[in-house]
Amino acid sequence: MKLPSTLPEQLRSQDKIVTWIAELTKQPEKLVCTRLNDEFENPGINVSRAFSEAGLEPFVWSKGLERFYENTDAFLYELVVWNRNKLKRRMRRWVAKYLAENYGQPQEVLSIGDGLGFDSLYLAQAGHRVSYFEVPGYSEHFARRLFAEQNSPVKVFTDLNKISAEAYDVVVCLDVLEHLREPSGQVKQITGYLRSSGLLIIHAPFYMIHPSSPTHMKANRRYSGSLSLYQEQDLKLVDGNFGWNPIVLRKLPDDLSTIESRSFILKVLGLRLCGLYLALGRFSTLPFCWVYTYRRKNNYMFET
Repeated sequence: MKLPSTLPEQLRSQDKIVTWIAELTKQPEKLVCTRLNDEFENPGINVSRAFSEAGLEPFVWSKGLERFYENTDAFLYELVVWNRNKLKRRMRRWVAKYLAENYGQPQEVLSIGDGLGFDSLYLAQAGHRVSYFEVPGYSEHFARRLFAEQNSPVKVFTDLNKISAEAYDVVVCLDVLEHLREPSGQVKQITGYLRSSGLLIIHAPFYMIHPSSPTHMKANRRYSGSLSLYQEQDLKLVDGNFGWNPIVLRKLPDDLSTIESRSFILKVLGLRLCGLYLALGRFSTLPFCWVYTYRRKNNYMFET
């Protein structure tokens, strides 16, 4: 199965991106260009600046943080740059390739917290029946425009309570849990959307407590490298990528009588060993100082 490009048309054109953001935010295109360029040079700078201007305490949940999510346009810039980044595009392709190789037929997929909608669009272009969820705001409006321009049949939800229980084969949740006050409650809710034996594909860099990411909750560091969040909901680790970006978990344990292959056992063992490294993030950010620099080096800037 040939997969679509991880860099869709809408992410190739700086003019289109600038026009869309300017129209959404009512800001001059020149200012939008400046803010985009700042984001390429220093990932997270727009969110960090807006966060500081709002007078919020970084890495801590508050009512002000809730309002920040509702009102700021800073995530538009961060997410445009992140979705063009080589690391993000690699993760997006990994998810689609995994589904293609292991299922080979369209799946009912729910993409939670997908921001600008590029993961949802990509999975829909790969042939899956996709639903998108994001809280109301700038990112959701951007995604709706993206789906409309591509004439993509992605369903849009802005209220988790309106999503049907046990309706999905796969839930994709990338870079969301580290922002939440109570990740355990979110995982429980997500699991409820999965059919029996459904898959949760997740990436949550709990260790990433860095000035560029002030909306990551420091209290969630205790989950770094741990499977406890998922095991509590009877989710079993079955596969994943190095560094847990992402990992794949199946709803409900496999039948105990099932004989697991040697390659499967070794794969899971390798992922658990990676978890030991990630577990260092519970105590210190020092082992992950390189991550921000590595991400910055993999930014794919617009051609000029």
